[in-house]
Amino acid sequence: MAGSISAMCGSAVWQLAASFLKLPISGTHCIVGATIGFSMVARGHHGVKWMEILRIVASWFLSPVLSGIMSGILFYFVRKFILNKADPVPNGLRALPVFYAITMGINLFSIMFTGAPLLGFDRLPWWGTLCIALGCAVITALVVWLVVCPRLKKKIKQVILQFFFIGLNGPFGPMMITDPHSGRSHTIHKDSGLYKDLLHKLHMAKVGDCIGDSDTEERPIRRNNSYTSYTMAIYGIQGDPKYKEVDGGLQRRSRVDSYSSYSSAVTTGTSTAQEGSVTQEAGPVLALEEDELEVDQPAVSLLFQFLQILTACFGSFAHGGNDVSNAIGPLVALWLLYESGSVVSNSPTPIWLLLYGGVGICAGLWVWGRRVMQTMGKDLTPITPSSGFSIELASAITVVVASNIGLPVSTTHCKVGSVVAVGWLRSRKSVDWRLFRNIFIAWFVTVPISGLISAAIMALFIYVVL
Repeated sequence: MAGSISAMCGSAVWQLAASFLKLPISGTHCIVGATIGFSMVARGHHGVKWMEILRIVASWFLSPVLSGIMSGILFYFVRKFILNKADPVPNGLRALPVFYAITMGINLFSIMFTGAPLLGFDRLPWWGTLCIALGCAVITALVVWLVVCPRLKKKIKQVILQFFFIGLNGPFGPMMITDPHSGRSHTIHKDSGLYKDLLHKLHMAKVGDCIGDSDTEERPIRRNNSYTSYTMAIYGIQGDPKYKEVDGGLQRRSRVDSYSSYSSAVTTGTSTAQEGSVTQEAGPVLALEEDELEVDQPAVSLLFQFLQILTACFGSFAHGGNDVSNAIGPLVALWLLYESGSVVSNSPTPIWLLLYGGVGICAGLWVWGRRVMQTMGKDLTPITPSSGFSIELASAITVVVASNIGLPVSTTHCKVGSVVAVGWLRSRKSVDWRLFRNIFIAWFVTVPISGLISAAIMALFIYVVL
């Protein structure tokens, strides 16, 4: 009993400290380290299975690498076939049923394959579990294709039209673009081809951030391909390569290529260089464009936002079930000792103990969970709906596959590896490598620190209390 109390205290103290420091660590490794700590005090090193420790050390490297590779592959295909298209909506709508089916099928299979006795899943054969998961995946795909996709298509059209018209000079009038340097104005009617081209090809984050008026400061126009830049160059629309705000020292960059550089030289008259010199200077700017962090268009956000929520819910469900089981393991041992006088028992875990652990993990999420959320979703690298979906789904696939073939992986480590890999693919400079180094150091010291705390409490019980 003293050992179980020591293990719970050692694990809880280090997890609370890591949460306060905004470091995502493995709860499983915490409880394992704490168990090793009190065991070495009580029985010495003979009671420790050192091969299991080697498996845990291997998971520090295996989990983020495997999950990062899976997430990178998934995000590569999402970006290639959806995000980088001039109009990502058609391909996104076609891929949506497949994404929903894969998400539903994999998560249902992982839930039922573990064989929860309380739900009767332990009596299902593996092929029965597979058939149920595939059937639910097919039904999900049909529902999404017949119901969700038409509604999303209609909603995307409404949002794009509303978003586009509100930011213009008139609520439903023509688009008026003014060159801030020359003062020339260009009217683009809503029925023209250029109007529709700009609607789809301009990188719209906020219209106010894209089109300046007389009452606001000059802002750069952001775009995502050279064709749009060429169109903007013809019509004299400016795109500054970068500008500074003195207050706060904030530096902002916008995408620029040779067409907009040529446009700037022609419309402002500040440069008399030849076209070849303009092209020669565009090289570093294009390199700067490659490092620019990608942002989802509004239509893409609508496509992926609920899918990201769904995958995050399934991931939280699986993660919570795993962590609650590990956290209340010593408490279950205490209960069995109290009930039957022996830890070796085939009786199932009481539901109220599982509920107690669930309430505890929810309370912890409510109090300090936002600190780790900030690290995973903002500080390590910015997350968008499309990248978040890739991270959640690929890490879930990695955990399910690796666990079933016997590879030691950690859910937390898989998530971190996926976040870093996808963030690096989106932009080479968007990942905070210093923070990732601190997270890896926290993984490295988790088992020793939780073990030392547990060992100290166990020694206090043996030599002082008992």
